Amino acid sequence: MDKLIDKYRPANYEDCFRQTLIGKERMKPRDLFDLIFVQYPKPAQYLLKFRDMLVKPLGLKTGGGFADMIIEENETGLVIGKRDKHLDFYVVLECESPSGNAQNISIATLVNYNNGLGRIYFFAIRLFHILIVKNLVKRAVRIWSNETKIYGY
Repeated sequence: MDKLIDKYRPANYEDCFRQTLIGKERMKPRDLFDLIFVQYPKPAQYLLKFRDMLVKPLGLKTGGGFADMIIEENETGLVIGKRDKHLDFYVVLECESPSGNAQNISIATLVNYNNGLGRIYFFAIRLFHILIVKNLVKRAVRIWSNETKIYGY
C-alpha cells in the first residue's frame, strides 16, 4: 500500500518523528492536526511570528493558517504544504490503524530547495524545526493520552 508521503519524494531534506499511543481511543489524522497545528503552544507561535518578521524582507511567504495549507487527506493521513519560489515543504501526518491496544502516529517533513536562498533559509531554521516538531508530537500524545478513554470503556 502506498503511503501519502511517497507522492512527495524525493526531497532534499526529510525527517520523521514517531510516537506510539497505548490503550487509548483511536487517533485520526484530523485529531493529530488539531493537537499540533490548532492547539499550537504560545512559545512556538512567538517563534513563528519572529521568523515571519525576519524573512518577509527576503521575499519568503509568511503568515496564513495551517488549515489553509491542507493538500490532501485520507483515513490514515493528512498532508499540508506550501510551494514558494525558494522552497517547497510538505508535512505528512499519519495515524496508523491500531494494532491491539497500540497505535503509531508520525509527522514527517519533506523540503525541496528551489534555489540557494531556500537552502540557506532552511539551514538557518533546521535545528529549531527539529526541536519544535519533536516536542509537538510528544505534546500531542500527552494531551491525547490525558483526554481520551481506553478502548472499549
